[in-house]
Amino acid sequence: MKVFLQYLSILLLLTFYYASAESQNNAGKFGLEITNPNFSVYVGPYRGRTAQTDGFFNQGIVGFGQIYFPFQLVIDYRSNFLDSAIVTNEYNKRIFLIRPSALFQVVDNGSYALGIAVQLSWLIVKEFYLEYQISLAYVEATKAAAPDLYSGFNLHHFVSLSKPISKHFTLSAGYSHLSNAYLVDAKGSNMDAIVVGLKWNL
Repeated sequence: MKVFLQYLSILLLLTFYYASAESQNNAGKFGLEITNPNFSVYVGPYRGRTAQTDGFFNQGIVGFGQIYFPFQLVIDYRSNFLDSAIVTNEYNKRIFLIRPSALFQVVDNGSYALGIAVQLSWLIVKEFYLEYQISLAYVEATKAAAPDLYSGFNLHHFVSLSKPISKHFTLSAGYSHLSNAYLVDAKGSNMDAIVVGLKWNL
């Protein structure tokens, strides 16, 4: 019985040691990183969401660009932070990123929007990132944009799938939705777009 207890004690100690080592390898870390300048440009067809215009994406072309601020909040395995000085691409293989940006959107009818955004990026499979962005944007709409766009503050939502293709470039495709979300009153913008884009990481 005494020998059995000794073996059991050794087994428990080894189990604890390996579990502790494994937990250290899988330990996460949350940090703030300074990044290189990053820009993105998207373009694609859009549609209105009002009763008069709701239909296929054939009303015209919309384009928007972003300038990412030179810092980001990231979550990753602690061991991966050792390579922070080595930039492999826009995401640097991080598991989760929070990035602020400035947004500028132009519609072919002459309307435009300016906003401040926050983007969340999740690594879903190797080098593929699912992203969601929300921004508070001010829309300056022309008469030709009615009844889909009206001047005022709106929310701009953007869901996309992105993949780095090199150290400096990332391909992306997504779906954007602009709506007033009743921020001020019931009368506001309501527009969808399907876009493809290219990001440039300096």
